[in-house]
Amino acid sequence: MKVLITGITGFVGSEVARKLIKEEDFDVAGLLRTSSHQKRVQSIDDIANNCQLFYANFNDHHAVRNVIRRFRPNYILHIGAQTAVRDSFEMPHEFNDTNYLGTINLVHAALEVADFKKFIFASTMEVYGFQDKNRPFSEDMSLNPGSPYSVSKASSEYYLKMAGKIFGLPYLISRACNTYGRKHNTGFVVEYIITSMLAGKKVYIGTPEAVRDLIHIEDHVNAYVTMLKSNAINETFNFGTGKGISMLELANIIKKKIGSRGQIIKTFPPGYLYRPTAEGYLSINSDKAKKILNWQPKISLEKGLASATNYWKKNQL
Repeated sequence: MKVLITGITGFVGSEVARKLIKEEDFDVAGLLRTSSHQKRVQSIDDIANNCQLFYANFNDHHAVRNVIRRFRPNYILHIGAQTAVRDSFEMPHEFNDTNYLGTINLVHAALEVADFKKFIFASTMEVYGFQDKNRPFSEDMSLNPGSPYSVSKASSEYYLKMAGKIFGLPYLISRACNTYGRKHNTGFVVEYIITSMLAGKKVYIGTPEAVRDLIHIEDHVNAYVTMLKSNAINETFNFGTGKGISMLELANIIKKKIGSRGQIIKTFPPGYLYRPTAEGYLSINSDKAKKILNWQPKISLEKGLASATNYWKKNQL
């Protein structure tokens, strides 16, 4: 079966591609931004010769359509997106052009493929946004996105559901929580805390009381592979642990694990991009995925943080 992965050079996309390439059942291709064409893509150096790579910007309808016509995938794993939430407040048009319009372009291109099996869309737990009660969110709850980024994802979800009902597009939507275990990027919270403490730097926690659900990359990759192989269609699934942790508590756990004496500061760092608001609680209930897909996280936070810490001790940038 032929699988096209958007965002194949990204954190999650590259790991999903790596997993699928090891299996003989899948012919894997990746979709990259045209700006990536002239530069070395470090995250997929080890698999670049084992998959086809195509170049197109999501908001270029004709380019996206041409890629789909050439490769004719049976499955699309639409993982690529603009994802830095704080940046979306400064660039709302760009985020919606890429994330929402890009999804529309991929959907209509997929509808032209005769033997198309499934469109798997990477949404986010951020679409739940601000809720009245701080309990793990379930898929039947209303969406109250709190950023231009999460609005672009929620809008894409609605478009997919429409396309499923009106045009017969087979789809699945994944709402995953925050993922950690990066090897090439220290800009996200777990990797930022670990690498800053290892370097003896101050750690700034701008929202110390904010609670987030965290999932290890191995469990996130397994979620995509499980959806790909399942018979489920036209469903939405949460993928998380249901065990929220405050950012201050997370920093203190990592500090103890590393043995750092570095200072934890409960403000944003100097020059940090303006973010007008942040949800106080984001955690998700994955009972539906467990029941229908037989999926559940296997990597505990303790084990996952130990793995991430050991990696950055050996590979500090």
